[in-house]
Amino acid sequence: MRKLFLLIVLFSTLNVSATCYSDYLEEVYSKEHNTKVKIISKDEHIDKYEQKIGDNFISSIVYGVGYLKIPKCKKIRITYICLLKNCDSKPVWGYIIPR
Repeated sequence: MRKLFLLIVLFSTLNVSATCYSDYLEEVYSKEHNTKVKIISKDEHIDKYEQKIGDNFISSIVYGVGYLKIPKCKKIRITYICLLKNCDSKPVWGYIIPR
């Protein structure tokens, strides 16, 4: 019974849901393409950066891989990156790179 419980916990933690970072990128790219864009995040990492870029202090860099889905189009594998002012704030900048 314990092994079954551990397997259920393990498989439930493997799925990554949308984060505020992918939500931010969805919002930006939806405005750019004038249609609803969906980003499915598969793997995401946050690294501490804590340096100034110009006049902005950047505390962390978030990067990940996943899929970009535009209506009536095939989904595209992507890598994305976001810069954060604070760990708990909305991203300052983000970019999607098709793979």
